[in-house]
Amino acid sequence: MARSGVGSTALGAATCRLIEQYQPERTRLISDPIVAGLVGGTIRTLMRFPFLRSYALRRTESTLKGLYGSQICRTRFLDDSVTAALAGGAKQLVILGAGFDTRPYRLAGTDRARVVELDLPSVQCVKRKRLEGRLGRIPDNVTLVPFDFNVQSLGDALAGARFDSFEPTVFLWEGVTQYIREEAVRRTLEFFGKTVGGSTVLLTYVLKSVVEHRSSIPDASRMMDIVAKNGAPWIFGLEPLEVPSLLREFNLQAVADVGDADYQRMYLEPIGRSLAVSEVERTVQATVAQTNR
Repeated sequence: MARSGVGSTALGAATCRLIEQYQPERTRLISDPIVAGLVGGTIRTLMRFPFLRSYALRRTESTLKGLYGSQICRTRFLDDSVTAALAGGAKQLVILGAGFDTRPYRLAGTDRARVVELDLPSVQCVKRKRLEGRLGRIPDNVTLVPFDFNVQSLGDALAGARFDSFEPTVFLWEGVTQYIREEAVRRTLEFFGKTVGGSTVLLTYVLKSVVEHRSSIPDASRMMDIVAKNGAPWIFGLEPLEVPSLLREFNLQAVADVGDADYQRMYLEPIGRSLAVSEVERTVQATVAQTNR
């Protein structure tokens, strides 16, 4: 993975969340009071101006129609899922490829959980400095661990991070799988499947047809060209019909696999908000079926 490219995707996702904060409260999908402190002073200042927010949204949508909606809706779904899992008894939250994720600092229940964030050292260094500037210090229950999926073992990385393999855990893997090799994806799923039964796995994936440049989704191939040019090519994808069997290989049971239609029904239609959501990416919730010990 190209470091600069992956760092820019983390910033892009965070900027989308910042723009959403200017949405009227009644139709705002997520509340993120921390993100403004992570995007940097220039972006934070620019996004205060409505015409610049509109320009940023037009640029985002010109890359892929529904990209903004996909980012915001998946964030809301994952927020809800993490909160529910912690309320249901999970004691740990592990965020893989955390980028500028702010959930440990804003979601209910995270303050009572052991939290581990894993990401590339270059991304994590920037995040640490900005979090300390916003919060004063990293909370005692949060550990930041440098990590690269393509070259390191998740088990080894967590071993020195106060991770307790006997505690129910929420594993959050958002916006990452498309950037790493299939063997790294499979190694990570294998690790999940060997943890405590009932643990929750949340992940996103890009459609394989998009990665293979054979999708009929408008602008999908153009999106592939753009991410490659930006130094963060998409190299792994799945199709929805493949997901349940892949998860079963690793002792994981699919609970939900959601995309545009689900987001419209769950979040957008109830508040009367019209927002395009790309079908390029989907979000999966799964559980560890049993304890393999």
